[in-house]
Amino acid sequence: MSFPKIVILSLIFVSFQPAWAFPSYLQTGYASPSIAMSDARLSAEDPALNAMVDSFKLYYSFFNDCDYQQGYQLPRHGINRKTAIEYLSAGFETELATAIVDEYTWIMPELDCLAIKPGDGLPIINEEDLSHLTCSRINDSKIVFSREFTGCYSPHDRYIYQVEMRLYEDQWKISALSLDQQ
Repeated sequence: MSFPKIVILSLIFVSFQPAWAFPSYLQTGYASPSIAMSDARLSAEDPALNAMVDSFKLYYSFFNDCDYQQGYQLPRHGINRKTAIEYLSAGFETELATAIVDEYTWIMPELDCLAIKPGDGLPIINEEDLSHLTCSRINDSKIVFSREFTGCYSPHDRYIYQVEMRLYEDQWKISALSLDQQ
C-alpha cells in the first residue's frame, strides 16, 4: 500500500459528501450523449468510459448495499478487508481498492466484520455526467477523464476531478483519482 495514495484520498476527498450518497452537486442534468474529448476516436460506447461508470457503480454498491447492526453500516460486499478489496478490485486497481477500503472502513471487533466509517467519500461519475466529461487518451492503455464541478460550496468555486483509467489484462480499471480546486 502506498502512503501517498492514502494521504491523497484522506486530504483531497475530505470535503465531499458521504460515500453512501450521491452528492447533489454530482447529480447534473444529462444534456446530450456527446462527449467533449481531445481524442476523436472516443465515443459513448468506448470500453474505458463504460468501465469507469461501472467502476463507480461498483463503488456505490459497496457503500450502499449494507446491513445495519448495533448502529453500524456493514457492507454486504465485504465482510472483511480481504473480500472488500477483492470486490472493489473488479473496477479499481488493487492498490487503489486497498486504499479505499483502508480509508473508508474499519474492523468492528465486537461484530467480527468490516464496517463503513461515517463521513465523506469519493465523488462519483455516473451516466448523467457523460456530457460534461473531457478525455485525454495518453496511449492505448491509459486514458484520463476529467469533469469540472462548479458552485459546490460557494457560487464561484471550481473543481477539476480526474479519473485515470488503465488497461489491465484486457480490462479497464480506475488506477488514480485526483481533485484539484482551481
